[in-house]
Amino acid sequence: MSNETLDMIVARMRNVGEQLTPYNYPQADPKLEDDLNIIKTKEVVVDGYEVMMHFSRADYRTHISETVQILGKNTAFLPFCVVVKVARKFLGNHHLGLVEFLKDNRKIYCWTITLDHRGRPISSPAEQTVTQKYEGFEYSYMSSSQVRFY
Repeated sequence: MSNETLDMIVARMRNVGEQLTPYNYPQADPKLEDDLNIIKTKEVVVDGYEVMMHFSRADYRTHISETVQILGKNTAFLPFCVVVKVARKFLGNHHLGLVEFLKDNRKIYCWTITLDHRGRPISSPAEQTVTQKYEGFEYSYMSSSQVRFY
């Protein structure tokens, strides 16, 4: 087992995500992005739970979108405290959005943040979000039917 901390893993995954930005939609074909998913995914143990994390970064010219998908490796659901902990490590504390969906009988927690080109969090261009709070942490929530995945 590796001695890497969650912070070290997140920093490395963010670095890889930044390097791969030109190969992600909308700058590149979504099929190419799919081929690179293996490089963007890491399995870790967080608070005793085996977690799969996938980080991606996309440049839409007017803004940057960063996304972290979190799911349990061997469980259908994860405790929300674990999900929030990972999301905040990757994306910070401001202007985060969450979409949840089921795939292969597992819940995928898809967190996103919109940034300006200086790296500052800005309001999401997504419409029809609902503000939620979890232990003082505020985020926007959208249903999976409102999101188009490529």
